[in-house]
Amino acid sequence: VKKQEDFFLGSRVFGKLFQSFAAFGAGTGSQDPVAVGKTTFTSGLSGIWSVLLWLFVTPFYWFTAVWYRRMRHITMGDWFAERYQSKALGAAYMIFSLFFYAFWLGVGFAAIGKVGAPLLANEPFVVNDHIQMLGLSLPVAETLVCICAGIVLIYAVMGGLRAAYWTDVIQGLFIILLSVLLIPMGLRALADEEAELTNVDPSTISTMDGFRIMHERVPEEYFQIIGSPRSSDFPIYYILAITILNLVAIVVHPHMAVTGGGSARTENSARVGLVTGNFLKRFCTIGWAITILIVLAYMAGNTEIAEDPDRTWGIAAREILGPYNLGLVGLMLACLMAALMSSASAYMLVVSGLVVRNFWAPFINPDASERTYVLLGRVFSAMVIVGGVAASLAKMDVFGLLKEAWAVPIVFASVFWVGMFWRRATKWAAWGTVLFSVLTFYALPGVLPIVMPDLREDPK
Repeated sequence: VKKQEDFFLGSRVFGKLFQSFAAFGAGTGSQDPVAVGKTTFTSGLSGIWSVLLWLFVTPFYWFTAVWYRRMRHITMGDWFAERYQSKALGAAYMIFSLFFYAFWLGVGFAAIGKVGAPLLANEPFVVNDHIQMLGLSLPVAETLVCICAGIVLIYAVMGGLRAAYWTDVIQGLFIILLSVLLIPMGLRALADEEAELTNVDPSTISTMDGFRIMHERVPEEYFQIIGSPRSSDFPIYYILAITILNLVAIVVHPHMAVTGGGSARTENSARVGLVTGNFLKRFCTIGWAITILIVLAYMAGNTEIAEDPDRTWGIAAREILGPYNLGLVGLMLACLMAALMSSASAYMLVVSGLVVRNFWAPFINPDASERTYVLLGRVFSAMVIVGGVAASLAKMDVFGLLKEAWAVPIVFASVFWVGMFWRRATKWAAWGTVLFSVLTFYALPGVLPIVMPDLREDPK
């Protein structure tokens, strides 16, 4: 790592394999199986839409990937600054990115905390969700979050995007393993439980019979993928609305300028990598939903899950994998940590690049050396991770944080689309759009209930 392009873009040398796993890793975090776990357990198969809402957006990546490759910018903020001839607009995009990834990293870190606590509950060194070690009593969730953050800091700060992409390939394999590991074990657990209840030889009930048992135990309405009467979270109009929102907003997700094609060796590598990596996530999402349907049949009355559905995945892994005593619970925790780290390493590098390129260079020291910019990138990367940890500890609600993160990119989304397709779009029009979006989506909903306290409860 010698210069900015090395640290933030890996010198643009990555082919289809690395681009695929980069897109897969950046787009698949520890929050995804946790979110699907919660919503599928509470709403049935329609809960898959908590993550599958990006399904209909994915084919458009074939076109957008080429944009980022052709821009030849290190950050998306560079594009806003050049397109609208406004360094201040690039800095505003940088501020938006800081808030955006505070949400996303907060979601991922919160998910590790929610899953890790039940996974480690049966360990001898854990008492009441606290690790007892060296005379200290440390909360499991917060300790796991800090461990993951520390590991990411070590390799990503040292090696930049190349280190992140190499680890993405390894971590991606673990994410795929996470997506299928519980299915055969869960089916076998259902078959063994059925054999015990009916007093028959377990060998007479095959693992595949677990699917039949699952359908017998779980109400039919739980298998409706759209419009389940038990689901208030994902009616058809909500799926349609969030799909449109995601299609409009995905283009300004800050990491798309890098993992979306900007770091690729060729345009074809950018296209194939972005589409393949994201379709791989769609197939994994199906695995997560099937897993939770099995859990519904096996653990429908579990009181721990009823108290906090965010812990569904962790509790299910502990109860299903634990009896085998083969280290599978530890493997599941490793897989979830890999899912978090693959996203966190990409996000921290993207945001640090924005701070260096769109704040420090234009406003503080435009004549600094490449070595100085790389050093600043490393420093700001560490600060981004610390901010994500703080966000996760402030609000440990995975699905709540996820829904907030969906709406944040709207602030810059239309500015990007109009800037791409209408030459006459101006700097002042862009600023007007950004300010209007902030006012409408964030300022007014926050201020009006303070000014008019009865507004939230007013049925009109």
